[in-house]
Amino acid sequence: MRIFSFIIVFVIVLSSLTVANTAEIVNLVGKFKGEKNYLMILSKGKIFLVKDRVPEGVKEGDYVEVKGVERTDKDGNNYIWALQVKKIIPRTIEDTLKDIKNYLGKKVLITGEFRGWEGNAGPPPVTRSDWVVSDKTGYIYVLGAPPFNPIEDKGKKILVIGTLKVSRNNIPYIEPIIVEER
Repeated sequence: MRIFSFIIVFVIVLSSLTVANTAEIVNLVGKFKGEKNYLMILSKGKIFLVKDRVPEGVKEGDYVEVKGVERTDKDGNNYIWALQVKKIIPRTIEDTLKDIKNYLGKKVLITGEFRGWEGNAGPPPVTRSDWVVSDKTGYIYVLGAPPFNPIEDKGKKILVIGTLKVSRNNIPYIEPIIVEER
């Protein structure tokens, strides 16, 4: 009987570990809005509560990347239990392209001008809709349909945050997460 009880307890413990390990990892990018009981991150027009401490050097208005697991506290508030909170540091296009191996697959933040389909970035890397952002150091493509009018809005000041990737033809581009008018 004792062995049977041990097996039942073992199965219950094992099943609870399996449930804990299958929690879905949340990955979001947003603007740090401050701290109360939780860190407050604005992403896609919604405030997310994040349980962690403010990373060194992060101030209100900075962009951060958060990786964690969704949870609910004792008061019924949903929050993200952070595994990682890190500041996304602005880069120039030139610096990003010079050190492409270091930034490949990582989040980059570029502030520059919307160029539509015009610029010296070569042919579109993935689709004909890919568009260009430039800064004083160079040009880079951004994946997908332009968020602004590609003819009338050329020169509009923008911020782009996304993942740096390279096409099959070895052309670097950004897969956007956030595009904002500045």
